[in-house]
Order: sequence, then structure tokens, then C-alpha cells
Amino acid sequence: MKKFTLFAAAACMAMAANAQYTCDPGAENVVNKKPTNVDYIILSEEAIATFQGAGAKMQYVGPSPDEGRNLWYWNGFDAGSDAYPRVDFDNGGYTSVEVNGVGGWSGAGFAINGPLSDDKGPGVNLSHFNDDTMFHIAYMSPTNNAPASIALILLDDGANGSQPAKVALGDAFNDNGAIFPAIGPKAGDDWQGIEISLGNLKKLWPLFDLKNKAAWGGNIMSFLGGGVAGQTFAFDALYFYNTNEEGGLNEVGVNSNVEFIVTNNTVNVAGANGIVLYNIAGAAVKSTEGTTLGINGLPAGVYVAKAAGKTCKVVVK
Repeated sequence: MKKFTLFAAAACMAMAANAQYTCDPGAENVVNKKPTNVDYIILSEEAIATFQGAGAKMQYVGPSPDEGRNLWYWNGFDAGSDAYPRVDFDNGGYTSVEVNGVGGWSGAGFAINGPLSDDKGPGVNLSHFNDDTMFHIAYMSPTNNAPASIALILLDDGANGSQPAKVALGDAFNDNGAIFPAIGPKAGDDWQGIEISLGNLKKLWPLFDLKNKAAWGGNIMSFLGGGVAGQTFAFDALYFYNTNEEGGLNEVGVNSNVEFIVTNNTVNVAGANGIVLYNIAGAAVKSTEGTTLGINGLPAGVYVAKAAGKTCKVVVK
């Protein structure tokens, strides 16, 4: 069997989920990037003032029942403690949940009623969203016993034309065989931040497709947390932002037709369907006809992923 040369993996961009998208969760980290627009779901008054002082246009897209926006607990969650200090030790509360174990799963979502939804509402204007728009979230576990994997489903408008992005915090999330790639480490007992462009979300989850942006309605972010009673996690500094700087897809080589993104748990490919993973001896060890291949459980070592005639070095630790 033919052996693949590791040095041929020129198109490969390997990214560790625990480092590539991690960031300081504080507002100053983003202010230094000169944001032009900030669309926020959870943000402290102090951070809002900081962004406004930097000239950013602010739009609140979080819970406001009078305007058809809510945080709905579908199943399996109770309200958790928000006594832990916020990001930057700011004032006020944040979204904190505790898994109650009822029904074997837990899910909730920040929902926006829009003109295309069953419950008519004005929606929110996301027409400025593009591949360079950044998604930012801070997360932690008040009791330091978060689920091993927290699923995030972003910008889901149901059956109205868009397709959401699906990623995870901690381990890759297995949703009945659909693997949500991990973009950050498991929640711990202190705030940590993740930010990722919509373009890179598209790279990780190629089905992601945002439509109906002028008056958008749907679950702007929903989340799943497993079904183990007593586990906790919390969100703060949850927002999207734009800058005048180029970013997004340029970070991962948008000019190439096929790009690999390797996380701690998955190999993802954009621009082709089908991935085959080979060991160093050239023997195929795993494959998929889709765009995401899980690598959990493989023996530690060096592998080569191949898709559409291109190869990528994969290191399993």
C-alpha cells in the first residue's frame, strides 16, 4: 500500500481546539480591535459603556419579552447560581444553569421572534453579519463540575432557510452520530473566553448558512448540556462583533478549494466530502463520507488525513 509523505500536507491547517480560538474574555481585548458593531445577548453595563466609548454601534439581541425575545428552558435545566464574580468583576448577573437530569437531556435557547416565525415579531437586523463577524463567549462552571461537552447551536432560524453552526465546548459533542467539533476546553471554575469568526464556523461546520438577515428570527444561540443532574455551567460576555479589519476566512486560507481543520477531537474538511485517515505505515484506519471525522479513541501517534486528493498531518496525543 502506498505510503503518504507527511511533508506533502501543504494545504493543511491544523488547529488545536484548546488554543486556536481561546481568548481573554474581557472587553478590553475586543476594544483594542476597534469594533464597529456589537450585537450582544449577555453583556455587563460596564462593558457596554466601554464599547460605546470606543465608538461601536450597540444592538441588544438578548432576552426582552416585550419585544419577542426570551431564554427558553426546553428541558433538563434549572436556574443556577450567579454569585460568582462576572467577567472583569463587573456588576450584575449572567446566565447560569444547573442540569436537573430530567428526561435524560438538557436544552435551552435564546429565541428571537421574527417575521417568518410562528410567533410573529420584528426580528433583529443582522444584515451587517458576514464571514468576518466574530462570535464571542465567556463560560465557566460555578461548581467546577461542568459537563464534559456543552453543545452550542448558533443562528438557527428553524425551517426559514438558514442552517445553524454546531460546535462544542470541551469534548466534541455527539448528537446521535452528528459530531459537533470542539472549539474550546471544558468549562472550569474561572471564566475563559472563546471567539471565532462566522467564516471559520463555516469551515468547521460546512452546512452553516445564514439567511434572512435583515429581520432575523430564530434561536440566536441554543445549548445542550447532557443529562447528569447537578452539573453546572454559566455564560457571560456573549455577543457578536464586527471590525474594519479583515479576518475570518483569511485566517484559514480561503483561496484554497480544500482546507483541513484539525481539533483535539475531529478532522474537518471544507470543499470536499469524504475523509480517509491513514496511519504512518499507510494503512487506512478510519473514514467517513461526510466532512467531519472523529478521532477520539485512536492510539496516540501521527496519522495522515486525505480528502479530494489532498493530505494533512494529524497528531493524536
